Amino acid sequence: MDLTRHYKRKRRAVFFKKLGWAAGIFITVTLAAWGSFWISYFRITNIVADDYVAGSELEQVISPYLASVNKFWLPQNNYFLFDPEEIVNMLKAKEIGIATADKKFPKTLEIKFPETEPWLIYCHTDEKCYYVSPSGFLTDSAPRFSENPLPRVITESTKNKIGESVLFGEEILFLKSTLAELKTLGITVKDITIKKDANFSTKENWYLLIDKNADIKKTFSDLKLLLDQKIKDDRARLEYIDMRFENKAFYKLR
Repeated sequence: MDLTRHYKRKRRAVFFKKLGWAAGIFITVTLAAWGSFWISYFRITNIVADDYVAGSELEQVISPYLASVNKFWLPQNNYFLFDPEEIVNMLKAKEIGIATADKKFPKTLEIKFPETEPWLIYCHTDEKCYYVSPSGFLTDSAPRFSENPLPRVITESTKNKIGESVLFGEEILFLKSTLAELKTLGITVKDITIKKDANFSTKENWYLLIDKNADIKKTFSDLKLLLDQKIKDDRARLEYIDMRFENKAFYKLR
């Protein structure tokens, strides 16, 4: 009898036995760990939200996601796997609104829609309209008004959605300063077109052209002087005023 071969076979048998036990333990632990993610106690099923959006509409959007599985076939609504930011992005994409989402142990999802005072109205070329926040974001869908209660802003972008910006940094500061100055002159703005220059269409049916980089204080000091000293009672006949050029002002009457 070849003892060397015998002991090799014996060691090989012991090795495969241990390997089998290790594989069995690994598979058992893996299945147990995988199964633990399906425990109902740790699965988010309770949605709490303010009354900004009807509960049925909110559940219609969120429920399919909560009932789905990820690429590892684990439930998306498991508390430890769940990412509230996914819900925030989903609500933006579905144009429900800008929300904050937070998970509360062990199975609650809390959704809030922070109140933002509308500042302007923005409309797509396909006539879909949104409210614009003071920070330049689209915050909510707006109805089509026969006469807009807020100035409508028109920009070079045409397909923005809720949660996206239509105005940025310097443009926002420029518009806030300009609208404040126009208000002191008793001028109500209907439409604002922001491109290379800014065009303010007024409810008096004339428009004002301003350089976006102009000194707003000086521009409106000159504008007030023009209205008071030159145009005077002809304001109702105005077609436009052009203040885009330094130390020059042009206007046209109908």
